[in-house]
Amino acid sequence: MNLKWYFLFCIAILQSVTVIARSSGQNPGPKYYYLEDSTRSLRADQALKAYVNGHFSPLSTGALNPGFTNSDYWLVLELDSNYRKEQGVFVIDNAHINEIQAYYLDSLHEEALTPRYVTGDFHPFAQRPIQYNTFAFPLRQKTTTYLFKIDKHFESLQAPFYLTNYARLLASVATEELLNGIFTGILILIVLFGLFLFLNTREKVYLYYAGYVLVITLWILSNKGIGFHYLWPNSHFFPSRARPLFAMLNIVLMIGFLQSFIQQPRKSWFFIPLKILQYFALIICLVIICPVEYTRFGQYSNYVQHTMSLSTLALVALFLGSIVEKIKQGSRPALLYLVATVVLLCFAMLESLYHLGKVNLPYLLAHYGMFIGVVLEMVIITLGLTMRFNQYRKEKLVLLEELNQQQAKLTDTIVAVQEQERKEIADRLHDEIGAMLSVASLQIDSLSQSMDIQKLYHTRSMMNEISNTVRNISHQLTPIVIEKYGLRKAITDLVDNTNLPSNFKVEAIIIGLEEPMPLQFQFTVYRIIQELVQNAIKHAKAKNVLLQVVEHEDAINIEVTDNGQGVADFENKKEDALFLRSVRAKVAYLHGIMETNSSQPSGMSILIEIPKNY
Repeated sequence: MNLKWYFLFCIAILQSVTVIARSSGQNPGPKYYYLEDSTRSLRADQALKAYVNGHFSPLSTGALNPGFTNSDYWLVLELDSNYRKEQGVFVIDNAHINEIQAYYLDSLHEEALTPRYVTGDFHPFAQRPIQYNTFAFPLRQKTTTYLFKIDKHFESLQAPFYLTNYARLLASVATEELLNGIFTGILILIVLFGLFLFLNTREKVYLYYAGYVLVITLWILSNKGIGFHYLWPNSHFFPSRARPLFAMLNIVLMIGFLQSFIQQPRKSWFFIPLKILQYFALIICLVIICPVEYTRFGQYSNYVQHTMSLSTLALVALFLGSIVEKIKQGSRPALLYLVATVVLLCFAMLESLYHLGKVNLPYLLAHYGMFIGVVLEMVIITLGLTMRFNQYRKEKLVLLEELNQQQAKLTDTIVAVQEQERKEIADRLHDEIGAMLSVASLQIDSLSQSMDIQKLYHTRSMMNEISNTVRNISHQLTPIVIEKYGLRKAITDLVDNTNLPSNFKVEAIIIGLEEPMPLQFQFTVYRIIQELVQNAIKHAKAKNVLLQVVEHEDAINIEVTDNGQGVADFENKKEDALFLRSVRAKVAYLHGIMETNSSQPSGMSILIEIPKNY
């Protein structure tokens, strides 16, 4: 597997990233101020006036992080003269702001303000001033004050920002594209690997796995703005919905994968709650993709987002409960899954804390923590699935070997039965036809000496008997009546011929068998019934036999009941038990099932069900 080589190559690339990242720190000169517009009605000139009058609050950190909010926010960037000498770029490092209006102020007393740039998720990607995954605004050397309106009302807002220049931004873009390509390539390989395992095993756990990795990859791409940049750049509907949609789909597929991977039984305390959460997440997905403008619903939209957060917390609780439950039962896959998930959560938590402005991290962890965590999680789980697949192959080989052994036994039985049938035919030819031919020969010799009409009639009668015997044996070998009239008529003739002697009685009940069926199938079913009836009389020494043949839509049921000595007595005799092996072999050939029941002290019942589409 080449995933480890991709990962090692990725680590080597990341060594150089840290050097680039350390050189892109913030210039201490800029100052930031913000104002919350809870009415969402301020115009740009009113916001500027509020700033001039000192109503803006200073930001001590390079991040605006109000969390879930119903307000708009105004942000002011003040530059000193030293920084204006560089070709600067102001970056708002959040790819998911609905709208940003950027005003470049040459004076603090302007009245008619027009935004220089209007961009965001509600606008095509081409409106970005710089084609960058997040929001990058070029700065002018003559401008000292910049005013930004940030609109993400009824949603969660986290907006870290920093100053850089074109050279560092271009270097960062090149590095990000390389790393994004590497990590995305690894995850796509894992998706293809999961599909490969599914196509080979048809186990849904691998399909859930491939879907889970694909959806979480799409979530990461949308979270980093790559999806909007490259996959849906002209959409004004999907960019703001991509992350919540993929997050909810991730819950759906993660639950399916979890329950399949750890083989959670239905009787588990967590099975039903997880299923309820899974269907609830599907409903949320339908709400998200509903083609309506969700910002019009105000607080209700906020409720949906809070519900999504609660769903995630519920998933974590049920996930941990399910994992711990299976670990206590000694499940190695559950332990492996727990380790993989802990790795992902650690990296995801670090990146989240960075974007919340709570911790300072190296560039690698700050911007690729989620990517790294997902890759590590998937590598660990892939190892577990590979072990599972190898176990599946071993079990399949064992089953194949057992099947071959059963086939060999079946072949041996068929050969033994054929030899027994040949022996019986030879005995009949020798005992019946041979004896009659000898008598007929003597009669013919006698006729050669004297013409006795009585002897002639007797000889002709004997020759007719020989002819009838040969015909009966021929019909037993190949029942021609099946080809001419069908299986039902053949069984009826068999019963009638068996009833010719008066010392036993065979009663037949036949339902169906009127529609045409494959000829070989009819021959085999006839042989089974023939052996059951004949051996009930011959081996079980029965005086009364009841034969029931019922045709259903998808199967044929055969039941033979007699009042003979019982199966226990003659199964102990090798010469008498062979017929059971013969019948079982034929039933197995037709993929049917056979049961024998013995009534003590006498009597036996044999039940057979044969599928019609064998």
